Amino acid sequence: MINGIMIGVIEIILFICFSNKIRNKYEQLETIHNIYYYWFMFTILTMIWEFSFIFQYDSVILLSNEYIQNKEHVWTNEYDLTYILPWRLSKIFYAEYGSYADKQYMINDNHWSLIIEGSHAISCGMGSLFGIINKINENEINYFIFISMSMGSQFMNCFLYLSNYFIQLNDPYNINYYSESFPSGWLLYKRPFMYINFFWMFMPLYIFINLIIDNHNVSIFDKKRNQNNYEQIPNI
Repeated sequence: MINGIMIGVIEIILFICFSNKIRNKYEQLETIHNIYYYWFMFTILTMIWEFSFIFQYDSVILLSNEYIQNKEHVWTNEYDLTYILPWRLSKIFYAEYGSYADKQYMINDNHWSLIIEGSHAISCGMGSLFGIINKINENEINYFIFISMSMGSQFMNCFLYLSNYFIQLNDPYNINYYSESFPSGWLLYKRPFMYINFFWMFMPLYIFINLIIDNHNVSIFDKKRNQNNYEQIPNI
């Protein structure tokens, strides 16, 4: 039996090992910047977590209520090693998120959380997956299209989610309204699990901007190369 923190650590280690194995098998993936590659792969893993959350929604709600009633946290609770499986890990971590970060993830009469997670899984996770597949097949145009769609959608998805969340914080009729029973603190320090969303917003923005810059630089290089080749053609 190990606690939730160790479950998360083991999951990340296995993720890195699996990602490295895939990259070593397909040398085409080695041309992707390290930061980009691991983020694309992590987005695909997140897609698995999100679909698992959607299919286990009722179970997550029940577990979230148990955490609150028993004043438990996933980080200190103990689990067996089967919880490193993505669909099992998804259940306990989303339950924690619903209990202590966004309570709309633990109510069954509001499907906002399902829309957020489902749209991210489809547009971002599937986009990254198809991007990687096209990179393996050396289809650079489709790779760029799918990855750009994935990162652009990821930024917008998280931006809209966080914007709506901050509105909820000041709405006394919303379940996420800051109160004595559910405090938020300065910069949400009393809801630290929310910080992961900022990472999900700035990483795709960073990658998306750099992809555009890289593609622009490659286009300029090709244009100059073609121009030089043309100038070197002797006049007949």
